[in-house]
Amino acid sequence: MQINKEQLLKFAIAPAAALALGFVTFNGVFFYNEAGFATHVRTIFGEEKIVDDVGYATKWFGRATAWKKALSVQSVLTEALAINDNSDNDSLGATIEAFPIVFLGNVDAKVESSARFRLPTGEQFLIIAQEYRNPENFITTALVPAIKETLQATASLMSADDFYAGARSEFAAEFENQLNDGLYLIKRKEVRGPRGHLPTQTAILQAGTEQGNFGDNNASQFITEKVMDSKGIPVRKQQQFRKYGVEVVEARITNVDPNPQYKQRMVKVQQALAELAVARQNRLKEEEEKLLVTARGEKEVEARRQETLRDQIERTTQAETEKQLAIINAEREKGRAEIEKQTAELLRDKAAITADATKITADAEAYAREAVIKADGALQPKLDALIAINQVWADAASKAPVPSVMMGGAGDASSRQGEIGQLMGVLATKAARDLALDLKIKQ
Repeated sequence: MQINKEQLLKFAIAPAAALALGFVTFNGVFFYNEAGFATHVRTIFGEEKIVDDVGYATKWFGRATAWKKALSVQSVLTEALAINDNSDNDSLGATIEAFPIVFLGNVDAKVESSARFRLPTGEQFLIIAQEYRNPENFITTALVPAIKETLQATASLMSADDFYAGARSEFAAEFENQLNDGLYLIKRKEVRGPRGHLPTQTAILQAGTEQGNFGDNNASQFITEKVMDSKGIPVRKQQQFRKYGVEVVEARITNVDPNPQYKQRMVKVQQALAELAVARQNRLKEEEEKLLVTARGEKEVEARRQETLRDQIERTTQAETEKQLAIINAEREKGRAEIEKQTAELLRDKAAITADATKITADAEAYAREAVIKADGALQPKLDALIAINQVWADAASKAPVPSVMMGGAGDASSRQGEIGQLMGVLATKAARDLALDLKIKQ
C-alpha cells in the first residue's frame, strides 16, 4: 500500500496541532513562579491572588505579573550609567542617573546612592499590586521620588563644607534614618549676634587704646533647625511607601560629586591646608629643634653636674676612707698603747713585787746579820776588819825601804825589824780598840 504526500501531511498535522494546542493550553493555565519572586495573578474568572511559593501555579488564561520580593534602586553618574547600559537592570530593580541635591550655602552636587526595599506579603502586597500594577510603576512613582526627596532633605541639614569636613557618615546615617522613619520638618531661622571685637572709631596715637567704638558689630546668621513638638520630639513626614508595609533593608551613600566651582574652591582649600600643614610642621620642627637645643644644654649641664658629683663622691669617699684609716690607725695605736700600758703596769707590778721580794730578802738578811751580830757582838766582821787592817799594814811594812848604812851597835842589827814590829803592835792595838774588839774568850 502506497501512501501519498496528502495522507502523510494529514497524519502529521493532527499530532502537531494537538501538541501545539496542549502547549498553549498548558501555558495559558499554568505558570512557574521563580524563587525570590511573588506573582500577582488575575484569572479570566475575575479571581485575584498572590503566589509566592516556588513552582507551578494556575492562572487560568489570565495574567501573571512577577514582582521581586526585594527591590533595589541604584543611582549612578551618567558615565557609569553609560558603561552599565547593557547590564541586567531587572536583577537589581532599577539603575538610574545620580540625583542632584543642594547643600546649605547653595552648593549643588550629584549623589550616587543605593537603597534596597523589601515588599510585604499577603493583603498589603495585593494592595500595592492593584494600585501600581507592575514593579516599574512602583519604583518610578513611589520609591524614586521618595529617595530624591530624602536626599534633598538630608542635604538641607548640613553644608558642603561640613560634609567634606568629616560629616559623611552622619549624612549617610541621616539618609537611612529619614528614608525609614520619615523626613524631618525643618525651618530656617535668623540669629543676630556679635561678630568678634568692635571696630575702633579713631586711630589717634595719643589716645592709646581708648579709640572709641564704631557701629554695633552685630551680624545676621541663618541657621536650619528641626521642628519639635510639645514633647521635644522632632516632627516627621512619613514616607508614603511605608504605609503599604514596605521595609527599608539598607540605604547607602556611595559618592557625592560637587559642582566644578566648589571643586576649584576645594583645591584652593586643600592647597591652603597643605601650606598650613607645612607651616605647622615647620613650627613643630622649630619647636623640636628648640627642645633639642634645650635637651642638649640640659645634657651638658647634667654631664658636668654628674662629673662634679662623681669627683665630689670620689673626694668624699677618699676622705672618708682616710678618716676610717686614721681611725683604724688611731685605734691600733691606742690598742698598742693600752697593751704597752698594761705591759708596763705588769712590769711595774713585777718590779714592785721583785723590789718587795728583794726588800723582804734584804730585810731578812739584815735581820739575820743583825741577829748574828747581836748574838756574838759582831765578832766575825770585826775580825775580818782587823785582818784587813793588819794585811794592809803588813803589805806596807814589807814594802818599806831599808837603808844601806845602818848606824848603831852590833847588838842593834835587828832594830829596824823591831821598830816595825812595835809599830804594828801599836796599830793593831789601836785598831782593836777602835773596833771595840774583845779578844778574850768568854766563859
